[in-house]
Amino acid sequence: MGGEMTVHALTDPSGVSQPAISKHLGALKLAGLVRGRRDGRETYYSVEPKALAPLIDWISFYSTFWNNRFDRLETLLKRMDQ
Repeated sequence: MGGEMTVHALTDPSGVSQPAISKHLGALKLAGLVRGRRDGRETYYSVEPKALAPLIDWISFYSTFWNNRFDRLETLLKRMDQ
């Protein structure tokens, strides 16, 4: 499902109501995660991948943090097993 999609195209396969899809798209648009392009009576939505960069950076930072903590926990548990 790449490229642009209308609310109707998103509603049909999802089983979610059109008003709910529109509400979610509005929130995503406000957050800068999607953009909308009007063409006649339809709005075509597409993803803004660059908007995810801060989230990816945050996940990357905490992934390193937690991996380090899990490694230390594993070492401690192995010592306790001996």
